[in-house]
Amino acid sequence: MKEYEEKYWASRSKQYNSTNWVKNTSFMDAFLSLLPQYNFQNILEIGIGTGVVALEMINRVQKITGIDISEEMMSSIQHPRIETHVGDAHCLKFSDNYFDLIYMRNVLHYLDNPQRVVSQIERCLDNYGYFLFSQVIPFSDEISKEYDWLINRNIHYPKTSEIIELFSNFTIVNQTDFVLESQSVMNWLNNTCTEETEKEEIVKRHQQTSNEYRTLVNYSEVNNDIFVNIKHLMILAQKL
Repeated sequence: MKEYEEKYWASRSKQYNSTNWVKNTSFMDAFLSLLPQYNFQNILEIGIGTGVVALEMINRVQKITGIDISEEMMSSIQHPRIETHVGDAHCLKFSDNYFDLIYMRNVLHYLDNPQRVVSQIERCLDNYGYFLFSQVIPFSDEISKEYDWLINRNIHYPKTSEIIELFSNFTIVNQTDFVLESQSVMNWLNNTCTEETEKEEIVKRHQQTSNEYRTLVNYSEVNNDIFVNIKHLMILAQKL
């Protein structure tokens, strides 16, 4: 997963939940509201992390299996009905047609080969099983390159069209955009950067962004912080 391996996530594990978007209730509610009224029996979360989504999802289902590249990220999950495994989404160690629901939130941009991961998800889903998905995306295709430059962490934030291509073997049941408004850039940097120089460089790039970007994200600077809107694409799909 690029340079985002165990050491990177181990270093982020203790502060991960302090990033504002992670536990945002409106975001969580919008994501889970896409689920159909269905008695899911076998559920898998890819990139379970600290279990924030799983701990909400478990109120609706009997049990959840979660995988993550980092054991440290999962160490705080202490729930008798949530089973965790260290694993790589590029090679899921589960049987064909096993799960009736697989979900993944904001993982795609860390993957070496998103198409392979989606193929693994398709393989592990039962016939007519559901895939619930969410991913941060640029506000428009026109600022896609600028968006990647802005973060500058060897990450590509996919366009909507790139994501839809991954779902060619699924029926898209529901597709929607969700915007987290006025998100603090400093909160994000303080909980994701390990070096002060990296923070300073990313702040500088934000301050150098185009007028188009600033308008799209409702850019503002207040009290030594930068605030921007963050757009997410949410999809509920069903295996053909």
